[in-house]
Amino acid sequence: MAKPHPFFLVLGLWLTSLLPLAAAPALTASHKAAYQELLKLRVGAARAMLRPAQQQDGNEAANLLLANYADFLELCVVQDQRHLEQLLEAQEARLDALEKLPRKEWRDYALAEVHMQVAMCKLLFGNRLSAAWGFRKAYLQYSDNASRYPDFIPNRKNLGTLQVLIGSVPDQYKWFLNIIGLKGSISQGMANLQRATSKANPFYQEAQLLQAVLLHMTAQDKEEQALQQITAMAARQQDNLLYQFVAMHLLKKSKRGEAALQVYLRRPGGKAYLPFPYLHHMAGDLYLFRGNYQQSVQENRLFLEQHQGKHYLKSAHFKLHLAYALGNHKPQAMWHLQQVAQVGFDEAEEDKYAARYAERQEPLVKPLMQARLHSDGGYYHKALQELAQQQLNAATPQAVQAEYYYRKARIYHGLDSLRQALPLYQQSIALCQGTNLYFAPNAALQLGYIYQQLDNPKQAALYFKKALGYKGHEYKNSIDAKAKLALSAM
Repeated sequence: MAKPHPFFLVLGLWLTSLLPLAAAPALTASHKAAYQELLKLRVGAARAMLRPAQQQDGNEAANLLLANYADFLELCVVQDQRHLEQLLEAQEARLDALEKLPRKEWRDYALAEVHMQVAMCKLLFGNRLSAAWGFRKAYLQYSDNASRYPDFIPNRKNLGTLQVLIGSVPDQYKWFLNIIGLKGSISQGMANLQRATSKANPFYQEAQLLQAVLLHMTAQDKEEQALQQITAMAARQQDNLLYQFVAMHLLKKSKRGEAALQVYLRRPGGKAYLPFPYLHHMAGDLYLFRGNYQQSVQENRLFLEQHQGKHYLKSAHFKLHLAYALGNHKPQAMWHLQQVAQVGFDEAEEDKYAARYAERQEPLVKPLMQARLHSDGGYYHKALQELAQQQLNAATPQAVQAEYYYRKARIYHGLDSLRQALPLYQQSIALCQGTNLYFAPNAALQLGYIYQQLDNPKQAALYFKKALGYKGHEYKNSIDAKAKLALSAM
């Protein structure tokens, strides 16, 4: 049910830019130590370590770049609007300083990275037009770097990441990318990234982390490989909050709710790390999946108390509504449902869904919701038990019937009972005719995946195209992106 945190979408972009710097001959011990702290999201310690390095001659590009990561990470993770202007001004000043340095591969690389980081901060805080031009500057700089320094591996990582991300943008946004001159290719981007995952590269583990993120996003059949890569890295560096976050996120997206929750419970903490309230919101979902409603309430309350941004506020109140409603606390459930319309932005799909749900004021069908939540966490047998409580008859609303068959199909699909899932998905699609319910497009997407597994590419392509044809549903962007990625990989 959750959309990735905005910080997660740029994880690879800033991560890969950090890694090669640790091996640069001109770096001081302070630089190397600061790099390790930044990678763990211990920004305060990193800033303290960078001060001695900034007083030494040379290293100007490294000084500016590493200092910029601290501001960038603070804005993306903490999302405190009060510090936005100050931190953005500092980043713009670093861009000016980099422009004045002599052209070298590290200077040009740092320039591209800071452009990217400034653009991401602006996008996160709603300045889309300025962000778009920042992305364009960064992309053009990366492309120029690739021509000037073809053997410079760090640039291959970042350019490849951008190519994959741009190549996976839904069709309705392609016109804008064409206007600002950005073109992506998933296959080309993954090829660039693959070059950096060789063990000949001393930073191949970090490259593999980035590869895991992108594989999970773009290749349905590589999910297990992606999960194995990231969970191994998180296990090896248990004091690295970044690795724990990525592992938790990918496990949650893969319906491994129990494993994701264990990562959350073992995560490092304390004042040394950046405050990361979004982790509480993720944990709120994981406890909902389990059916632990009191713990889910506690986690989302912590999120609302600590979060300084505007994203996921609607979603948090919606999840509180669900936890209270499923726990039979109706007054609290209604209060939080009313709050959905009063707070935050509705840009993320999770927030959009919460806003539409609150606006429709439809009655909660407990067996269906509980089945959905258990299924989202990978608790499939519990989900079937809940679904068995839902009785269908001639008076059952069309939307409830459509969701019933869709949920049952997803459960059997999760249990790898493909032949049982197929007719259930098809029945859900038939029941959605004349509506904009998202069950139909997602059922079509899942049927495409099933026919891929059954080695029937013709039927798979038919259903992926069918998924793209649905209009006006809550998950249009993500479903279209997944269908398009599947088609491009065939």
